[in-house]
Amino acid sequence: MNKRLIYWLCQITGWTLYSAFSLSMIVVFGGLESLTTSAIFLQLIIFAALITASHLFRLYIKRKNWLSLKIVPLSFRVILGALILAVIAQIAIHFVIYGLIPSDDLSEFSFISFVGYVFGVFGVLVLWSAIYILIKSIQKGQQGEIEKLELKSALQEAELMILKNQINPHFLFNALNNIRSLILTDQDRARHMVTHISDLLRYSIQFNASEKVTLEEEMEIVRDYLQLESIQFNDRLAYIFNIDEETKSLKIPPMAIQLLVENAIKHGLSIQKNGGFIRVESTHKDEWLIIKVTNTGQLGTKKKREGIGLKNLVERMKILFGEFAEFKLENSSADTVTASLKIPVT
Repeated sequence: MNKRLIYWLCQITGWTLYSAFSLSMIVVFGGLESLTTSAIFLQLIIFAALITASHLFRLYIKRKNWLSLKIVPLSFRVILGALILAVIAQIAIHFVIYGLIPSDDLSEFSFISFVGYVFGVFGVLVLWSAIYILIKSIQKGQQGEIEKLELKSALQEAELMILKNQINPHFLFNALNNIRSLILTDQDRARHMVTHISDLLRYSIQFNASEKVTLEEEMEIVRDYLQLESIQFNDRLAYIFNIDEETKSLKIPPMAIQLLVENAIKHGLSIQKNGGFIRVESTHKDEWLIIKVTNTGQLGTKKKREGIGLKNLVERMKILFGEFAEFKLENSSADTVTASLKIPVT
C-alpha cells in the first residue's frame, strides 16, 4: 500500500477516535439530548482543524529535519511544538465557533474548558508525533541496513573483479615463460603450446563475465593446461582425472581447479628431478562438492607454497561462499601433497 495513503488513513483514524471520544463525553455528562446537530457540526469543525494542524506539524518536522536530532533535543522540540500548536488550534477553533459560526445552543466561553481542550489536543499531538517519529526511525534504520548491504555487495563485486584481473596477467606470465623455453629448440611443440595458450586465454577472458562455471567446463581448460605443461616437462608429467559424473554439472568458481593444478606444478612438480603425477578428483557428498588435486611432492616445514593465484582463489571463495567453503593444503602421504576444496552445492 502507498505510504502516503497509509499516512492519511492513520491521521483520519486517530482524529476520528478523538472526535468520537469527545462526543461520548458530551453524552456522558450532558445526556443523550445534548448530542445535537450543533454539537456534531462542532466536532466536524474541530476534526478538520486538528487534522490540518497535525499535518502542518509533520511538514514542519520534516522541513526542520528534527528526525536527525538526538532523543533529548528532539523530545523537547516535539513537546514544545505540540503545546504551541494545540494552543493555536484551539484559538482558531474557538474563533470559528464563537465568532464566525455562532450557535444558539453553544455554551458560553470558559477559560477552564479552553485549557482542558488545549491539553487534550496536546496529548493527542504528542502521541501522534511519537508514533510518527518511531515509524520514521524504523524506516530510516531499515533503509540504512539496505544501503549497507548494497554497499557491501558492491564492494565484494569490485573486490572479486580485482582478484580476477590479477589472475589473468599472472597466468599469462607463467604461460609465456613456458613457451619461451621451447620456441627456439622445438618449433612443433612450441606451436602446440601456442594453440593451448590460445584456448586458455579465451577461457580466461570469458570467465571474467561469469561468477561460476560448470565443473565440466573447468575440466576442459584444466586438460588444455596439463597438455601444455606436459610438453614442457618432456613426458615427465602424468595426470589422472577421476571426475564423478554427478559433479560435472555442478557450479564452481571459474579457474578454481586450474589454479590448484598450476600451483601444484609450480611449487611441487617443477622441483622434482624425475617429474611426477597430478590427480584431479571430484565427489558429491551430501550437500557438498569436494574437489581434490593431489601431486607428487611435499610441503616444507618452514615455507608453504602459496602463490598469488592460490591466495586469490581463497579470497574469491570467501566472497562467493562466506565461511561455508573450505580450503586445505596438506601432505596426504610420504610423497604427495593434496589441495582440497569443499564447496556448498547451490
